[in-house]
Amino acid sequence: MTASFNDPYNASVLRDGLFANRSAFVSGAGSGIGRAIVLRLVELGMNVFGTGRRVEMLEETAGLAKGMAGTFTYKPCNVRETEAVEALVREFGESHGIDLLVNNAGGQFFAPATQISRRGWDAVIDLNLNAVFTVTKAAYTYLKASRGSVASISLSGVDRGSMGLAHSIAARAGVLGMTRSLALEWAKDGIRLNCIAPGTVVTEGLAGEAARPMLERLVEATPMGIPTSVEEVAELVAYLASPAGRLMTGQLIQIDGAAHLGPGLHMIAAE
Repeated sequence: MTASFNDPYNASVLRDGLFANRSAFVSGAGSGIGRAIVLRLVELGMNVFGTGRRVEMLEETAGLAKGMAGTFTYKPCNVRETEAVEALVREFGESHGIDLLVNNAGGQFFAPATQISRRGWDAVIDLNLNAVFTVTKAAYTYLKASRGSVASISLSGVDRGSMGLAHSIAARAGVLGMTRSLALEWAKDGIRLNCIAPGTVVTEGLAGEAARPMLERLVEATPMGIPTSVEEVAELVAYLASPAGRLMTGQLIQIDGAAHLGPGLHMIAAE
């Protein structure tokens, strides 16, 4: 039986105060998965710095984080602007250190490959691959000092392909290859890197009536018949950053209700 998008579910399992005196840098922190990650980390006592393109969305995240155990500070930035985001990482890293880097900023559009222009291709690759490398490399010094970790948000089925998402799958597959390579290169520094691939995530921006028919079809095509909640993704990110995840590195963790094994979300999404 397919669960309602609004079914209550408490994904919290980690202990309070787990991340006291630790710090995180989160991109795409103004909404959706990024906001949920920020709020869970702050709730667990972490000092989080978030960035995103829209300052008003970051302000909303900050409002939700008030009164929690940790802190949330922010500054708007487009992660595709290399020098600006590198400076932002340095600024936070020098003042707070970085125990956890979350590469969450990303985006794509559905289109057959024959309808993707070179400009559209480059924009998706730049945002979902090049910017991830830029931010991850910029954080290296601080991650090495803390023996920290990196979590990069990916897509379900990134290793099998997806109709209508050739550009995004290419970028995310590149991030997975980079993650596994850096997991080898940086293991000696105690740095762990993983990719997290959610299934269908219903956020406020996608929960409207116009998007509901596609979302319902995507959820129905998931073998477990339920979407991935932003809270579940956030808890997994926190787990990977915790001592319990100390041997988890170079992994693609698909938190998708077996969607990557099922009848093909990639087919339905492209219809």
